[in-house]
Amino acid sequence: MKIQIWGCRGSIPRPNPEMARYGGNTPCIEVVASGARYNKLHECNGDGSCTGVGEGNDHDSDGHRIILDLGSGAFDLGHKILRGMFQKKQELDKMHSESRSSIHASPSTPQPKPKFGGSILITHTHWDHIQGLPFFLPLYLPQFEWTIYGPRGVGKSIQETLSGQMQYDYFPVRLGDMKSNTKYRGLSENVRKGFWLGDEGASTSIKVTTKYLNHSVLTLGYKLEEFARIPPSDGTTSACRLEKGVSLAYITDHEPFDHALAKGGIVDASLKADCHHLTADQSHSQFFKDVDILFHDCQYLFSEYNPELGDRSTENWGHSTVEYVVEVAFYANVKQLLLFHHDPQRNDDQMDDLLQFARHRAEELENQFGDMLDRSNGQTEVRVPMKVDAAREGDVYELDPFVFMEDERANMHERMYSSVSLEDVLINMRNSEKQTVLLGFDRSESGPVCKMLQSSENPFDVKVLRKSTDILQYAHDLQPALIVLDEHLIGGTGIEVCKEIRTNMGEWGKDVSILIIGSPNVANGCGLVDSAVSKAEINGKPFVEWLNVDDFIHGPVSPSYLITRVQVSLLRMPLRWKRAPLPSCEVQRLLTLQSTGLLDSPPEERFDRITRLCSTMFHAPISMVSLVDSDRQFFKSNIGIPGVSETPRDAAFCAHAILGDGIMVIPDALQDERFADNPLVKGTPNVRFYAGYPIRVSSPGNKEKVAIGTLCVIDNKPRDLDEEELQALKDLGAMVEIEVQSEVNCRTAGNTTS
Repeated sequence: MKIQIWGCRGSIPRPNPEMARYGGNTPCIEVVASGARYNKLHECNGDGSCTGVGEGNDHDSDGHRIILDLGSGAFDLGHKILRGMFQKKQELDKMHSESRSSIHASPSTPQPKPKFGGSILITHTHWDHIQGLPFFLPLYLPQFEWTIYGPRGVGKSIQETLSGQMQYDYFPVRLGDMKSNTKYRGLSENVRKGFWLGDEGASTSIKVTTKYLNHSVLTLGYKLEEFARIPPSDGTTSACRLEKGVSLAYITDHEPFDHALAKGGIVDASLKADCHHLTADQSHSQFFKDVDILFHDCQYLFSEYNPELGDRSTENWGHSTVEYVVEVAFYANVKQLLLFHHDPQRNDDQMDDLLQFARHRAEELENQFGDMLDRSNGQTEVRVPMKVDAAREGDVYELDPFVFMEDERANMHERMYSSVSLEDVLINMRNSEKQTVLLGFDRSESGPVCKMLQSSENPFDVKVLRKSTDILQYAHDLQPALIVLDEHLIGGTGIEVCKEIRTNMGEWGKDVSILIIGSPNVANGCGLVDSAVSKAEINGKPFVEWLNVDDFIHGPVSPSYLITRVQVSLLRMPLRWKRAPLPSCEVQRLLTLQSTGLLDSPPEERFDRITRLCSTMFHAPISMVSLVDSDRQFFKSNIGIPGVSETPRDAAFCAHAILGDGIMVIPDALQDERFADNPLVKGTPNVRFYAGYPIRVSSPGNKEKVAIGTLCVIDNKPRDLDEEELQALKDLGAMVEIEVQSEVNCRTAGNTTS
């Protein structure tokens, strides 16, 4: 495990000559797993502590890269990663060129594709820990794949929080403009099971565990433990075991739970305590027990924190004192403590003094409590005094995950380890992020959906049940992330099951995503929605609105179509992207739309002249006549997005616009919970502003007008419409209504004549 410090200053960057030795960039730590560099076990050496401090290099690119926080130090790290990428590409191109020139080379040998990217662990989203994200160039290149982890908030995803500093008012580039393949994962406290990171086939894997810290916002501390994969003595690899090699903990922005401990005293109090449970501060210390390197926030001295200072005290500012940190690290038997998150007002000379103070305090603790701690912990080996240093920008530390190999050969019977097969490791890695999908299928084919869910990058547990009673029991017990139901089940219907979940299974039941696959009614072309939903009301509200069903899928459906709908639901869950609910008159609306005969018809000048006029009047690059079908929006007229005739209804702004009586205006889609993470906002055409007038017409035999689509204007910059502009859009929309109603009337008259 190679560790390089790219930023260690707290609160705000300080590019100051007086702070050059320790550095002025805010927090950013690069960790690279040992990976392929340790495949030759006999070359390893060391004693388990950090084996050196020196200049960084790029030979570590084969190991999985983990980045802790993206403070301002991420700027330089990003450039270093890019240099490594270009260097590796040049080496591979040269190797491939040489192999092709060889008379023995096979012309069909594919050129290896290098893998770039890694994992980014964000402790919290205060500015000094994420301000480097907009300037981290590897996030802008499609050659990179990243997974960004951070604390999962209540009602707000980590992606949504990170995008805040890149909103239009604060920054010219949006999070959605970054072209790398980036995933976002929300985390909570998990001090035992954790999750695994590492590249397939590498000689090590890294286990990540998390713990909540005491700060003013939701903040996670991380512990990274690198495990070596040890093949059996017979040379096979089918039953490798994992052996914990080295570890580090990253604890930044944490204040003592017991403020009295800010001046020290946790060791003495713990040794004298007669209770059998851990205090919050002892539990904090236990999280990084025995780690090789501990990065810990120690922004203040107690002389600055002392509550008796009144308004001048830094109490409740969410940071630790040196006195507290040295003691909790000593109590946890940490091998090396690195003071971190340096106060932005502390210059290099003052940092030297602070470091000397910390080292002196560690020496005092060792002399006073070292033997007592050994006995209380049952230790029989000679205690190694804790090494204390301060983090310096640019320093590199290397930990050897195979250091135990020599000890193991000499003391095999004295070591305790668990034998873990590779399959066990993979199962644990998958389980750490698994969610459950429940398929209530009696008639639909479950095989393709199961295969898709179980073979995805983050596989799901999938349960297939046919009886309505079994489905309800399973839903009650396991609360799956998504439920897909056939209209007809054994012992009941999908609607009945949905009603039971929504009404009797608490908050989860009200919010869980539910899809219902309706069976078509051959007689009238309508299915479930017509027969069971559109005519029913509960407490005066339409049944479809009351049930909050995410999707009615008109059957029969192909496996690929169903898979797409399931994927959309799963992708939508953690994001600010909501599909419009179905109107209570959905069946009548679809019948009216069909009666126009405009679906899938070619462009017509009578509509195009209106959309051209619209774009000119509103200075909008995009204007459309959109017809909202059951599963898509079809563009009868399209100015601004040539070659596009339809998009899925799930992403359609117009599907929301047809629900209201008047014009729907979205001044800035990034600020709207329904659209901020919509693919039409995050990607092409990058919608920021939308205004849509619902087009209402009547059908033969039903004089009530229903909204079948919109006349809409779209811009990629946020804006609004004044009263005159709203009236102009309404007038132009009325012109579209006249054309559509005329088409319906002509078709009706023609049918009557024939």
